[in-house]
Amino acid sequence: MKTVTKKNERRKSIRVNTHNLVSNCRLFSADNEGRAQFTVWPIKNLSTHGTAIKNDELVSQGALAFLNIDLDVIKKTVGVIGKVVWCQAREKGYDIGLNFSRWPKEDDRELLIDFIKNKISSVEIIE
Repeated sequence: MKTVTKKNERRKSIRVNTHNLVSNCRLFSADNEGRAQFTVWPIKNLSTHGTAIKNDELVSQGALAFLNIDLDVIKKTVGVIGKVVWCQAREKGYDIGLNFSRWPKEDDRELLIDFIKNKISSVEIIE
């Protein structure tokens, strides 16, 4: 069993590393004049409230994204609308944080919750 130390955390829920997941995305922002920009984002980590992704380009805070996240283990795709809440420059590209704001299908939310529970079941968290 893997052991993780819990740090002072502002997040509402535990996040899991998901370096092998991707999200197909339709991004709507002021930067592209309201037109949908289609892209694929590698996902860094995932929780029931949001995600952090990698992108080559800067994305404005407040931009909306419709994400289709491929959950590899269960071979399912969940759809969620997220809002960009932060963007940090990295050596190569950007890390972008999105807060999940709407679930078009409640079943998709439940699939994500089950996926995360399965991921953390093998991790012991130390206070």
